[in-house]
Amino acid sequence: MRAVIASLPRGKTLPPRVWARRHRTLVWLVWAHAVALPLFGLAQGYGLGHVLIDALPIAFFGGAAMLPSRSQRFRASMVSMGLLTSSAILVHLWGGQIEAHFHFFVMVTILATYEEWLPYLIAVGYVVLHHGTVGVLESHSAYSHQAAYENPWKWAAIHGTFIVALCIANVVGWRMNEDLRDEMRGSEERFRSAFEDAPIGMAIVDGGGAFARVNESFSTTTGYSIDDLVGMKMVELVPQDAREEYRHTWSERDKGELERRFMRADGSIGWGLWQRTTASDGQFLLQCVDISERKDAEQQLELAARADALTGVPNRTRFLELLRESIAIWAPSDRQVAVIFLDLDDFKIINDSLGHGPGDRLLAETARRLERVLRPGDSLARFGGDEFTICLGDLADGDHALRITERLLGVLRPPFVLDGERRYLTASVGITLTGSPDADPEELLRDADAAMYRAKELGKARCEVFDESMRQRAVERLELETSLRGALERNELRLVYQPKVQLNGERIVGVEALLRWDHPTHGTIPPLKFIPLAEQSGLIVPIGAWVVEEACRAASHWQREFERDDLIIAVNLSPRQLGSTELVDTVRNAIEDSGLAPSTLCLEVTESALMADITAARETLHELKDLGVMLAVDDFGVGHASLKQLKQLLPVDMLKIDKSFVDGLTTDIEDRAIIEAVIILAGSLGLDTVAEGVEDAGQADALRDLHCRLAQGYHFSRPVTPDAISALLDAEPEPGPGEVRAPDRDARA
Repeated sequence: MRAVIASLPRGKTLPPRVWARRHRTLVWLVWAHAVALPLFGLAQGYGLGHVLIDALPIAFFGGAAMLPSRSQRFRASMVSMGLLTSSAILVHLWGGQIEAHFHFFVMVTILATYEEWLPYLIAVGYVVLHHGTVGVLESHSAYSHQAAYENPWKWAAIHGTFIVALCIANVVGWRMNEDLRDEMRGSEERFRSAFEDAPIGMAIVDGGGAFARVNESFSTTTGYSIDDLVGMKMVELVPQDAREEYRHTWSERDKGELERRFMRADGSIGWGLWQRTTASDGQFLLQCVDISERKDAEQQLELAARADALTGVPNRTRFLELLRESIAIWAPSDRQVAVIFLDLDDFKIINDSLGHGPGDRLLAETARRLERVLRPGDSLARFGGDEFTICLGDLADGDHALRITERLLGVLRPPFVLDGERRYLTASVGITLTGSPDADPEELLRDADAAMYRAKELGKARCEVFDESMRQRAVERLELETSLRGALERNELRLVYQPKVQLNGERIVGVEALLRWDHPTHGTIPPLKFIPLAEQSGLIVPIGAWVVEEACRAASHWQREFERDDLIIAVNLSPRQLGSTELVDTVRNAIEDSGLAPSTLCLEVTESALMADITAARETLHELKDLGVMLAVDDFGVGHASLKQLKQLLPVDMLKIDKSFVDGLTTDIEDRAIIEAVIILAGSLGLDTVAEGVEDAGQADALRDLHCRLAQGYHFSRPVTPDAISALLDAEPEPGPGEVRAPDRDARA
């Protein structure tokens, strides 16, 4: 029984607006019967009074069904009574014809649309009671055949059976409607929950473009309250300058995701990822994901990609765009565009000595100073490190560009105050000009860079204008650098050696290894031409490692062959090598592999390289000294090291007097005084001295008089091959006074 009851409809499940709409229709149907049945009765031959009396209860029930103060159940029951009474009157007026009874079936089915038990049970009970009671009291008003006249209750039961069958069908349909409605209500609830609680903004927009419903996220995204949004036109969220574009966008159905701006309640502009889905009723669901933060981040990234983070000026990428724009503007007007490449001189020394923080502040201040003297429309960019590029447009000629460049250099002359100390900067500048609309910005930058390097080569702190000879030098430089990358593998590099002699007796006490490059096309390339290339490209580190290894092997061979355990081999270290973390391991491995006594390896470093970063240099020198090698300061006197700094550079073993002082030894009193002071200073510090570039006997005699112990130069021997060194050592007499002669031409490199 419980299962049967559970399977029955619950009733009273229609939404109020649906019930009200159905009720109005059925009330209209009741009143339609109140009018139509009297007319039918008149047509059947009944009198006016009779048919009016028959219509009176129908009208009564119709009026009662319209009472707004009464409950739904009462009003539905009145409709049920009105329609079933209409069926009974029709059967009566038609003389009990069987066809008239069909009206009962139709009315019962119609009353099932209320989906309420009371009016429906009234209808069923009414049918059974009418057929039985009227069939007994006035058979001709209910039936039209003899069998019914004789047994009205039987026929009432028969009619009732059909009504029950009909009711079962109605109840099944009714229950299915309720189940469907429950499912729809659940679906609606799920949609409502998903809509209201969605983390993204959602809105239902009607066919007129107004918001019919919005969720809390949409309200939060736009800054408007839900009440303000409902009824608001969607276009009111669109910025004024984008309304025409948006109108076209939304005129097409379901275009997928679109990134569009929107205006918040406070007037600010946000970015949303919008998507619309059109419904069948002309409305559409609008979804909005607030991507304002992502857009802001993208703009920041784009700005970072186009601007230098330290100085705030454009970077290389943005500069090329600005340069391209400037060419497009001014070249067609017969005006010229200039590219200036500016590199701060010796900035690394400042950066290394003060630290990166002050160095960065100096770069930022440099950018500010340069910007102050630029004209409107000119562009400044930081190219990288201590390099800046400037684009000048609207120039009449090269002199015009030079005048502006002079102003740029002028603002760098006043001192920069960093941490209470005054620092002075100079810059090397390269300029290139163009008046061609087809000029390539990359090529212009390359040419300005070449001119800047030329300014560096000519002594720094100057300006050079690009010409074709610079291009050829740049091409040659690039070609040499490319060739140099494979020179070691192709066995194009070799070492030559220049003897060092003891001035007292002129006996060979050591040799200095010097690098040479035998290029397959250009022949022997001088060190001054390719060593800077190797230094700048970083190739000097692997090349320098090879030099150390090769020199140690050669020295070890000479020491064994000629029983010269005291023979010193000297190897030059470049500034790049001195800063390499691999240097100490390279030297250690070369000594171990060759079997050379560490004390017979002398590593020579220029004074200027040591002064570039004296703290790091001192640390590296101590690590090398721990290996047992000798250390020498090369080109001493040209790097402006003070006595205090020289003391800090200990533990060096030797000072090499630069050739520029030796040249004037016999002709210039000041040069002689400088050399004498260096020799005395070295002696007082326990250091040995070597004079470089001794080219004649007069210089050798003068150095001997000044008590300089060692010397090297063309007077004793040019740099020669390993075989020539072997010949010199072989020809040398036993220890004691002797003479060193250069080998004949065939023995030299």
